[in-house]
Amino acid sequence: MDTFIHVLVWGGWLSLGSLIVAAVSWMIDPKIWGADLNLAKKYQNRTGGIITLVVFFGVQFPIMAYTAATYQQIDAELNFWWAFVIIYLTFQVFNLADLIIFDWLIYLKLKPAFMYPDYFPQTGTFKKHFIDFIKGFYIGIIPCLIGTGLWKLFF
Repeated sequence: MDTFIHVLVWGGWLSLGSLIVAAVSWMIDPKIWGADLNLAKKYQNRTGGIITLVVFFGVQFPIMAYTAATYQQIDAELNFWWAFVIIYLTFQVFNLADLIIFDWLIYLKLKPAFMYPDYFPQTGTFKKHFIDFIKGFYIGIIPCLIGTGLWKLFF
C-alpha cells in the first residue's frame, strides 16, 4: 500500500509540474506548441521544442529520479528494475492526469481563450486522446528508463 500511495503522490507532482510549465508557456505565446499538437508539427517550432526539453530535463526526469530515491528510503533493497517499475507507474499517473486534465477537461471542455484558436478544430474527439493515452504506455518506457538511469547515477 505504501508503494501505491508513493506512486500517486509523485505522479501528482509530476503532473502538476508539467501542467504549470504548459500553462505558462501557452500564456506567454499561444503559438508555442503550434496549431496542431502532433509531434511532426510541434517540433518544427523551436520554442515548443525547447520548452519540451525543459519540461523533460528540468521537471520530469528529476521528479522520476527523486521518486525512486525517496522510495529507496523505505526499501533499501531497491534494484534497477524495481526502481524502473516505480518510476514507470509514476509516469503512468502523469499519463492518466494528462488524459483527464489536459485532454478532456482543458482541451475538450474548457477551451481557454489564451490558447491558440486554430488548435481547437483539430482536437478531435475523446477517442483520439484516449488512443494517445494508450500510446503513452509504450512511449513512456524510454523516459522511464532514462529516469531510472538518472536515479542510479545520482542516488
